[in-house]
Amino acid sequence: MRIIVAGWLRFAGDEKTCAEIIVSGADHIAAAREETGCTAYNWAVDPLEPGQMHVYEEWESEEALLQHFADPPYADMRSHLERYELTGFHVQLYTAAGIEPVYADDGWPRKEIFGVTLAGA
Repeated sequence: MRIIVAGWLRFAGDEKTCAEIIVSGADHIAAAREETGCTAYNWAVDPLEPGQMHVYEEWESEEALLQHFADPPYADMRSHLERYELTGFHVQLYTAAGIEPVYADDGWPRKEIFGVTLAGA
């Protein structure tokens, strides 16, 4: 089952701090993307919350994510982030039982998602 990791980390400082964390951590992001089972891995500066960075990851399975946690690149990434003052975080795991495109063939959002249609649509 596909696993999604999503949430935010807040650091002392401002958007420049988060940009520095991301740019100087590019090798960690690239290493995670190369791991078996990783289909997406990204850090992004929040444009409205100074000092807040969003994380987003997709893994093909629970086993792939658990292996990521056990591999040296994860420990290296943690060491990188620990050089900055973390003031809060909220990162969660989500399972995805199915995957469908957001947009229909005509380029507009779909009117049905996983068999559910908006009433009155």
